[in-house]
Amino acid sequence: MKGAMGVGPLLELVKSVIRSYPGIFSNPVVDLLYLVVLGLIASQYSRIQRTEEQLYGTASNKAFYQTLTAVGLGLLGGLLASILLVFIGVSVTDSGITYLMPIALVLYLFSPRLLCFSYAGGLAALSHLIFGWPQVNVPALMALVACLHAAEAFLILLSGHTCSTPLYVSHENGDVVGGFALQRFWPIPLIVLFLIKVPDLSQVPDLIYLPDWWPLIKAPEIPGPGQPVFAMMPLIAALGYGDIAVARNPRDKARITARNLMWFSVVLLLLSIAASRWQPFVWVATLFAPIGHEIVIKAGLREEYGQKPIYTPVEQGVLLLDVAEGSPAKQAGLRSGNIIRLVDDVQVSDKASLEAALSTISGPVSLWILESRDSQELRQVTVDREAGQELGLIPVPQPDDQAMAASNSDGVLLRFFKNLLRGKQADN
Repeated sequence: MKGAMGVGPLLELVKSVIRSYPGIFSNPVVDLLYLVVLGLIASQYSRIQRTEEQLYGTASNKAFYQTLTAVGLGLLGGLLASILLVFIGVSVTDSGITYLMPIALVLYLFSPRLLCFSYAGGLAALSHLIFGWPQVNVPALMALVACLHAAEAFLILLSGHTCSTPLYVSHENGDVVGGFALQRFWPIPLIVLFLIKVPDLSQVPDLIYLPDWWPLIKAPEIPGPGQPVFAMMPLIAALGYGDIAVARNPRDKARITARNLMWFSVVLLLLSIAASRWQPFVWVATLFAPIGHEIVIKAGLREEYGQKPIYTPVEQGVLLLDVAEGSPAKQAGLRSGNIIRLVDDVQVSDKASLEAALSTISGPVSLWILESRDSQELRQVTVDREAGQELGLIPVPQPDDQAMAASNSDGVLLRFFKNLLRGKQADN
């Protein structure tokens, strides 16, 4: 309800969201949808694990751990998005929100990176504007997308770098360089507002009277007698993040992406507020959601490939792209960016000489390393290993190395159509 002034009522509203958040999973339908989304997310982490095992014999990103982490982070991101949605006053009444997840899941079948409400919301809103179906409250829907992406930006900043796969990738300059594929997926439980009418406000417990300027997104008129009141309901969403880091380390790349995505969210939210007041902005917000999101992705990739790659051979020694999880080298403290200069007093200059030097040693290995390209001081690291055991070193690619295949970004339907097309071509 509206009427009170100041921030006190809004703080009470936020507290109400926090108190209500644990009750999201008391609805069996919500629980089922959450399990479906969680299953899809777990399958993506399983694919990442299989890819790493195929490339390196072991996986740094275990599917169970990453899925479990995604659950915890998704709860945190969902709470943040819920607070934003309620604070702004986004009502899902007649918003067409029920179409979002089905559309997003269909898009996911074409490509996991399309598991994003910018594309699903943009398609639903555009269909409404052109064909009149489905019934969609565009400003509310776009504001929902904006708040979800603000939460996604927060999650990317927090954990976007924590599921990264080292790869040899083809650079735009024609060279094969080292890099990291960054992939993250989160199930997002939400609390959203919807509008109902009650015959007698005095019979409604814990009613909060809010400032006159609230909500920022104008709610639709609903027919029938009684007074309009906002109530809360649970909702399940999913967010996904995919990126590549070749000119920066994964943490820095995730931070820059989070910043760009937050700006996208702010602009989309402002367009949504404008769209709830001026009709021409409905089209602007609708088109900006998918196009702006795609621009953020493409601009980020263009910026990354437009700079000098950092995971390339050094003049002296062997630069490490990464170190395999659980390996003797990892246990000894070696990490991405280290430069190996000496192996038991034998100087190494490339991957071949490193492998040759290591092949002559059956037990513990003494390595002299620099911490990074900017370091000047060598330090000694002793790597304990059993006879014949691999150290787990992943050097940057040499000029004659081939690019590696990243985890397939095609979805089930897209792979099906591609295989069908290949079969027809083979028959011809």
